[in-house]
Amino acid sequence: MARKRGRVDSVTEAVRIASADDIQMPANVPLSDGDIPFFRNVIAEYARAEWSAHQLEIAAMLARTMADLVREQDLLRTEGAVAYSEKGSPLANPRKAVVQMHASSILSFRRSLSLHARAQGGEARDVAKRREAAKEIEGAAASDDDLLLA
Repeated sequence: MARKRGRVDSVTEAVRIASADDIQMPANVPLSDGDIPFFRNVIAEYARAEWSAHQLEIAAMLARTMADLVREQDLLRTEGAVAYSEKGSPLANPRKAVVQMHASSILSFRRSLSLHARAQGGEARDVAKRREAAKEIEGAAASDDDLLLA
């Protein structure tokens, strides 16, 4: 049975969310400078308090794969979709398979992280309301340190 979290509008849950540490990139999944913008975008999908260490590792792998996909797509665009054999026969550029592999991996990582509303907690409208409330609490905590002192 899934663990049930408290209501996001309760004082206890608001304190837990507001006091969540900033997300650190996992040391065991090193990210290059080109991977970091993707990582930041992925972790922005949830409130800081929602991320586990394992999920951050998967998020880092997702970010690396997304950066790899962009690089491979750029090369494919430069090379073209059609390559030629040594005998001059046209054939599909082998890089297309690499691009498709990265795209498939990205979808798998996203499913693993439940980066869609229904998998996360029910109907999309309900999840979106809870997530927005949590992000508002985070924003208020960042701008008003007195929230935790009250």
